[in-house]
Amino acid sequence: MAPKKKKFKLWRRIVLIVLIFCIYLFTKNITLDTKITINQGESASKILNQLGPIEKLRVKLYIKTHNVDFSKLEAGSYTFSGRYTKAWFIEKILNGSEKEYLRLTILEGRSIYDIDEALTKKWYITGWDYIAFVSDPSIITKYGARYSFLNETVLNVSPLKSLEGFLYPDTYNVDKTKNIIDQLVYAQLENFNTKVRSKYENTLASSSPGWHSAYDIMILASILEKEERNNANKPTVAGIFLKRLEIWMALDADITLCYGLKTSYANCTPAVIGQKIWDKTNVYNTRAVRWLPPTPISNPTWESINAVINPQKSDYLYYLHDMKGNIHYGKTLEEHNANKAQYL
Repeated sequence: MAPKKKKFKLWRRIVLIVLIFCIYLFTKNITLDTKITINQGESASKILNQLGPIEKLRVKLYIKTHNVDFSKLEAGSYTFSGRYTKAWFIEKILNGSEKEYLRLTILEGRSIYDIDEALTKKWYITGWDYIAFVSDPSIITKYGARYSFLNETVLNVSPLKSLEGFLYPDTYNVDKTKNIIDQLVYAQLENFNTKVRSKYENTLASSSPGWHSAYDIMILASILEKEERNNANKPTVAGIFLKRLEIWMALDADITLCYGLKTSYANCTPAVIGQKIWDKTNVYNTRAVRWLPPTPISNPTWESINAVINPQKSDYLYYLHDMKGNIHYGKTLEEHNANKAQYL
């Protein structure tokens, strides 16, 4: 009987060792270091085939017992580096492909021409694609249905020629594997909705006629953004602009004519402005044509919009900047000319 007992104990040990080994195989982490590209229409098998036979079997059993659905597997790149539990490994696949983000910074006071040129120079888009997108009536209608501040009745304008003025300047991350322009425009409008519309909902929902209509606010704010960089001075300059409009005086903001040339502000040099300064056919020339231009000329910040809504009243009617960018005000044309002689 002793030999049988020994034999029985030996088999128990063998079974126990096999059991422990199986538990080890089926519970140990999956190790994988590779990058796999899943093309449209390919299945998760392309990823599973990178595993060893045992690991592949373990994952397949997990998929079956947990009713994992890979039918909506996202095309793109999947990078694995290190050790994963089965649950973590499956979750990583289900979370979709890696997003390759571009970090795009849209500076204050840039127009759709500036933005288009900047994106084109970095080879993110083809020239004029951004301009065409934000000027497309169907795109404007689509976003108008989402954002009430783009409603033409609210803006007291028809039709809205482009989204200029509402494409809020900021830094944005976009997935470069998808439509860059659509993502960027959506993010810009969403930012405007958060940073501007939410603060001035009643004011920007005004449809009353006159310079203080919602769209006129955006037009004047876009001019102010280009004319004055110092936020502390913006309310005073806004007050000067509004006083000029009230007495039917030309705004005399020379930078506005650049927008009528349909070019970036970098290309609209002082020499170009000097050549075009009295061109009355340019409806954006606020020296030759009185009142506001027909659309915003840039995308202003909250500070500029706030300054137009809450201007600082003063006795000034003129202003200029010296070579260092400091501002100098004048109550009369004589004072303004004296400032020119002293500071320019």
